[in-house]
Amino acid sequence: GILTIIFFCMPCTINSGAVMAKQAGGNFAMALLLTVSSNVLGIFTSPVLLYLFADLGGVSFPVGTLLWKLGLTVFVPLVVGKLLRELPVGEFAIRKTVDANNKKITLLANFLLLMVPWMKFSNTVQSGALGQASPSAMLTVLLWTALMHLVFLGLNLAIGKAMGLSDPILKALVLVGSSKTLPMALTVLTFLGDFGGDPGLVALPCIIGHLEQIIFDGFLASWWAQRKNGSSGAESYTEMDERQGQAGGAA
Repeated sequence: GILTIIFFCMPCTINSGAVMAKQAGGNFAMALLLTVSSNVLGIFTSPVLLYLFADLGGVSFPVGTLLWKLGLTVFVPLVVGKLLRELPVGEFAIRKTVDANNKKITLLANFLLLMVPWMKFSNTVQSGALGQASPSAMLTVLLWTALMHLVFLGLNLAIGKAMGLSDPILKALVLVGSSKTLPMALTVLTFLGDFGGDPGLVALPCIIGHLEQIIFDGFLASWWAQRKNGSSGAESYTEMDERQGQAGGAA
């Protein structure tokens, strides 16, 4: 329904796509580039996509309002953070502090991102609204989001193959470009107000879609990684056989 359309109009994931691309043997620099550019552009493209594809059932999306709010909550903090890193105060003390504590800051950011769906789901359970969701409806959402994610994976794979991309770049494109970010979807739901139901309940399709794509992409990344390791092992054995053959010939 309309809630899954909102989810699929979002940009790519902030962290998981790039991490899985790296795990699969993809180009991590390209994965980061796709992640950053997609999320910056998504601030401006997502409201337009919602207006074009999700104006259903009498639900109207205020494009201007969404652009303004997403700009304030996503784009402005990004710009401010970048400017602070470049301040030449104390010999770039802010940049040095951030770089020195990069791992801790990353863990904190991931924890805060996880808290977004957790709070939504907890509110749903506490209010008792979770009981309103029938198993058949949840199964329908699960199948629909799985199908759409497979479509995105197939499209990105076909486009990458048609462009003749190398395997590392192709893996980054497929794994990053096919995933959708949950925090921005929940932010958009908050901005759009009440859809006639519990706020946590209406967020469930987005949460299900997000968990489903992590599972799918995790299996795909593991398969790609095993395939790469297998190919490397086969190449090593081939090289050893050739060396042994040359040594035998020389003898």
